[in-house]
Amino acid sequence: MKQILSQSFTFESTPTIFRQQSERPTIFSKQQNQKECDAKELYALIVNNHMIKEIRIIKIFKEEDRESILKNHIVNYVIQIRTDYIDYTIPKRYSEFEKLYDSLPISQKDMPKFPEKKVIQTNSRKTIAKRQEMLEKFLQYLLQHLDHSLYLFLDFLKIKEQFQKGGFDQNVKMHQFSKDENALFDLLDTNPKKIQPNNQAEQMIFYYLQKLNESINERGKIFQKMEKYYFGKIQQITPLLLKVLLIGDDERELLGIMHALSIQTNDMQSHISCINGFQFFRKILEYDYNPNAEQALKLLSEISIKQFRIMKIQSHICGQQKLCKSDSLMILHKYIQQNQLKNQMINYLLNDDEAIKEYESYVLIYVNKMNEEVKQQKDSVENNQELLPTKSNSIEHAILEQDPSLDQLMEISQMNLNWKYVQECEGHIMYHLQGQFVKTIHPVECSIDRAIKIFTDLKQQWFHGMIQKDVLEYIDENKSVIVEYYVWEDKSTFKKMAFISDQEIIKINDSTYQISIVPNTKQLPNHYKLKCDQKGQKMSIILMKLIEPNHTDVVIYQNIIDLTFRTALTPVILKEIPWFNNTITKLKALL
Repeated sequence: MKQILSQSFTFESTPTIFRQQSERPTIFSKQQNQKECDAKELYALIVNNHMIKEIRIIKIFKEEDRESILKNHIVNYVIQIRTDYIDYTIPKRYSEFEKLYDSLPISQKDMPKFPEKKVIQTNSRKTIAKRQEMLEKFLQYLLQHLDHSLYLFLDFLKIKEQFQKGGFDQNVKMHQFSKDENALFDLLDTNPKKIQPNNQAEQMIFYYLQKLNESINERGKIFQKMEKYYFGKIQQITPLLLKVLLIGDDERELLGIMHALSIQTNDMQSHISCINGFQFFRKILEYDYNPNAEQALKLLSEISIKQFRIMKIQSHICGQQKLCKSDSLMILHKYIQQNQLKNQMINYLLNDDEAIKEYESYVLIYVNKMNEEVKQQKDSVENNQELLPTKSNSIEHAILEQDPSLDQLMEISQMNLNWKYVQECEGHIMYHLQGQFVKTIHPVECSIDRAIKIFTDLKQQWFHGMIQKDVLEYIDENKSVIVEYYVWEDKSTFKKMAFISDQEIIKINDSTYQISIVPNTKQLPNHYKLKCDQKGQKMSIILMKLIEPNHTDVVIYQNIIDLTFRTALTPVILKEIPWFNNTITKLKALL
C-alpha cells in the first residue's frame, strides 16, 4: 500500500491536484452562472418575439449632487419602456448613457449622433432639452436594431429586474410567447377586410359586441341572449373570430367580452352583467357546451397576461356574489393551467393578496377533489362491470363528430363522459352533452315489467308535452313502428311535431332490458299531417336494470339529431321552462 501511494503522489502531480481544487466552482459562482443563463433565456425571448413595443424619454428630474464641485445637480432622464407584458419607467443619468454608447458592439458612425460632453452649463434648460431629444433617438435606434448582440442594451434598461418583479425570471420558460406577438398581431394590425364573418354565427359576433359596447346598462341581458344564441353553435366560429369575441377588434373599435367584464359598479345591473358574462365565458371553454373547447382553451392561453389583466378578475374573485366568484375562479384556473404559470406569475397576474388566497383555496378544495373523484356511471348491460375510465377530451370529441347512429349512441352510453348537470327533481336527474345529447336518470319504485310499460305504452300519460303515442305496425311482440305526437314549448311559442320510429325491446337478462327508438322512413298518416307543423326525428336508448324486487333504475340517452327537437329542448336545458319538473311529477303519479 505504501508503495502505491509513493508512486501516485509525486511532486510532479501535486500542482495538478491543487490547481483542480482551486478551480472547483463555488456555490456562489454556480448561482451566478445560473442567473446569467436565466437572463440570456429571457433576453432571447424578448428579442425573438419583439416584446419591447416602445421606448421614449417622458420627463427629466434633478437631484442634488453632493460629490461634484462643478455643478449643483444631477439630471435624470426618465425612460418609459412598453412591452407586451409590462410597462415601466427607469431614470438614467447622462454618464450611464455615455457608458452604454462606448460599450456597444456597433460602429459609432452608424448610430445617431450622441450629445457631446460639456464641462460648463451642463444643466441649462437648452442643453437638457437637446440631450433629451438626442438620447431618445439613440434609444429608439437601438430598439429598431435590437438583436442578440445587444443584451448590453437590455441590461441598461434593467428589464430583467422588472420582469422578475412580475414573476418572469426562470419561470418564463414555462410561458413561451407566440411568434405573432402573443396571438394579438392579427387583431391589432389587421385591416378589417381581413376579418370577415363566414357564416351567420360569426356575423352575430360583431352584432353582439356592438350591443355590449353601446348598451353598458343592458349587458346582463345581452350576455343572456348570446348564451342562448350560441348554444350548440360555438363550434361554427373560426379561431380568428373567437379571438375577436374575447378581446375585440381595434380596427372596428369594438371591445371584447373580457373588457366588458372589467367595468363594474355597485348597482344590480352590473351584478347581473357580471354573473351572465362570466357564465357565458366559462361555457365557451367547456367541452359539454363547445365541441371545440380544446381550440378555445388554446386561444385563451395565447392571450397575454397583460391583456388578461384588463378583465380585473381579482375584483370578481373577491366579491361576495358566489356565482360570479365561482365562474371567474374556474376561468382563471383554466388560464393558469394552459400556461403552466408558477406562483410568481400568478402573484403578478392577480396582484391582490386576498384574491391569491381565494384561488389557492379553490385549487385545494375543489380542483383536487374533482381530479380525485371518479364519476360513477351505472352500467345496465353487465351486472358486475367495472367502472370505465374517463375518456380523454380528444377521444370524446372524435366520437361526437361521428354521424348520428344507434351504434354511436350505444358507445356514448357506455363511456364515462363529462355530462353537464342541468337539473334534478326528487332524485330524477337531467344532463346534457354539448347541447347535442341528453341523459336522464330515473330511479322508479316498481318492477322492471311495470317500468317497461310506463316508458313505452304509458309514455303519453306522463311525458310532458306529448299528446298521443300510437303503434302504427307490429313487427313482432318486441318490435313495432310507433308514432309520437308532441306539442313542444319553444320559448313563448308552441311547435307541433310527430316522430315516426322503430321501437325494439331487447332482453339482456332477467334483470336488464334495453329499449331502442330510431327514426323510421315511413310517411306520416294523413290525420297526423294535419295536426303537425312538421315531421320530426329523434333517437333514444333506454337502459333498465332491476336493482331490487320493487326498484328499477332507468337511464335514457337521446341524440338530438332533429333541429326542431333541439330548438325546442334548448329552453329546457337552459332551465327557462319547468318542463322536467312537470314530467317527473306526472311520472311519479303513475308509480
